[in-house]
Amino acid sequence: MTIRVAVRLAAGMALACGMLASEASAQTQHRWRVSVVTPPGHPYNLGMEEFKKRVEAGSNGRIQVTVFPSSQLGGEVESAKNVQLGTLDMTIVSTSNTAPFHKPLEVFGVPYLFKSMSCAYTVMDGAVGKEMAEALRKQAGMRVVGWYTFGMRQLFNTRKPLLEPADMKGMLFRVPADQMAEAAYKSLGANPVPMDFPEMFGALQQGVIQGADNPLITLYQFKWYEVVKYASISNTAAGLSPVLLNEQAFAKLPPDLQALVLEAGTASAEVNRSEEAKATAKAREELVKHGVRIDEVDTAKFRQAVEPVFQQARKAFGEDLVKRIETEQNGC
Repeated sequence: MTIRVAVRLAAGMALACGMLASEASAQTQHRWRVSVVTPPGHPYNLGMEEFKKRVEAGSNGRIQVTVFPSSQLGGEVESAKNVQLGTLDMTIVSTSNTAPFHKPLEVFGVPYLFKSMSCAYTVMDGAVGKEMAEALRKQAGMRVVGWYTFGMRQLFNTRKPLLEPADMKGMLFRVPADQMAEAAYKSLGANPVPMDFPEMFGALQQGVIQGADNPLITLYQFKWYEVVKYASISNTAAGLSPVLLNEQAFAKLPPDLQALVLEAGTASAEVNRSEEAKATAKAREELVKHGVRIDEVDTAKFRQAVEPVFQQARKAFGEDLVKRIETEQNGC
C-alpha cells in the first residue's frame, strides 16, 4: 500500500467516523430531566410516562426525556425553582406551590370553588387556565404544557367521623402555606396548623395534628391508614397541578417539535386524569380493607360554612376572576 493510498483510507475513515458522530449528535439534540415527587405508578408518573413516550417517538429521538420519581431531584418547591432557573427542564407542581410565581393561582385552593373534578378540568382547559399559563410563562419563564390532577381533597383524621362542620370544632388540622386554606379551616371551626407535606405523617403519629385534607390516593399510597382511621368524602378542593417546562428549553425547539411537545402535554394530561379516577376508586376499596371508615357527607353544609372565604377570595383575587371561574362551570 502506497503512502498516498493509506492517507486516503485514513481520511475516508475519519470522515465516516465524523459523519456517524454527527448523526448520533443530531439524533438526540435535547436531553430533558423531569422531576416528579410521587412514586412510580402514581397518576402523575403515568401521565409523564405518556408524555415521554409520545415526545421521544414523535421526535425520532431528537428529544430524550429522563424522569426522576419520588423526589429524587427535590420536592415541588425546589423543583419549580430549578425549572425557572433552567437547572431542571420539567416538573409537576401543585397550584399552591406554583402560586409564589403567580399569586392568583392561590384562588384554585379556595374550598368548594369547583363543583366537581370534571368542572375543574373545564376551567383549567378553558380561558382562565390559559391566562394563568401565559402569566407563568411571562413572569416566571415556565411554560405550562398540561394541567394534571392528584385528586379531590377529602377530609381525614385520627379521632372521629366528621359528618358536618360542627364535628371539626377545636381539632388541629394541617394546612399548606396558603391564606385561603387557613381561613377555610377557621370557618369550619378547626385550628389550622401550617405544615409542609413531608412532615405530615410524623405529625399525625405524634398528635401534633389530628387531620388534614388530601386525596384518597395519597392516604393509600403513603400508608397514612396506619394512623388515620376516618375519612369523609367532602370534595373540599380539586388537586390541580401544572406541568412546567423551562421556557428557554421550549424556545430552543424547532416549530415541529414545539407542536409535538404541546400535543404530548395535552395527551398526557388525559392519561393522568383517567388514571387518577381509577386509582381513587382502588384506593377507596383498599383503605376500607385497612380499617379506615369512609363516610359520605352533605357537602352543601361545608360549602355554606366557608362562604366567608369566598368573600375573602373575591377581595383578594378580584370579583371578576372568581365569577369567571364560577361561570365557566355552568353546564359542566
